[in-house]
Amino acid sequence: MKVRDITHVATLTAVSIILGIIESYIPSIGIPGVKLGLANIAIVITLFGYGWYYALIVNILRVFIVSLIRGTIFQMGFFMSLTGAILSLSIMILCKSFLKKLHIVSVSVLGSIFHVGGQIIIAIIFTSTPGIIYYFPFLLLTSIITGIIVGFISNACLKLPIFSNKQISN
Repeated sequence: MKVRDITHVATLTAVSIILGIIESYIPSIGIPGVKLGLANIAIVITLFGYGWYYALIVNILRVFIVSLIRGTIFQMGFFMSLTGAILSLSIMILCKSFLKKLHIVSVSVLGSIFHVGGQIIIAIIFTSTPGIIYYFPFLLLTSIITGIIVGFISNACLKLPIFSNKQISN
């Protein structure tokens, strides 16, 4: 990896952390717990611009550093974020690798859906309340919308001159 690429990945890590912190202070609108997932823009850009390995590093660093800064490390929110991040990235990696015809927006939407799924699983485990699953359809709808937004923004960013030398496959 070239120094320029390392700098880009480091910058994407910083951007994901900053967006994660900013978003953590924005109250949910309408449905409790619903966020835009702005930090995922950096994750999608890293996945499509630099590959799964660097996207994994950026994603894990973001979850840990934001939790450390917010003072929520190893609390329920941390585990919800970590599980959602890992499931989300896993499905995006699989889709990008094996379903090459999927557009970046579709990959983002699937990642968003799996992120919410992971969060629901952790919420059920932590609260011992299986009824939380009934909240999933509402979160599913919002995750599709936020996944589309994140996908379009990520796609637009990847068209910037800074990424002109990357072999990005949508």
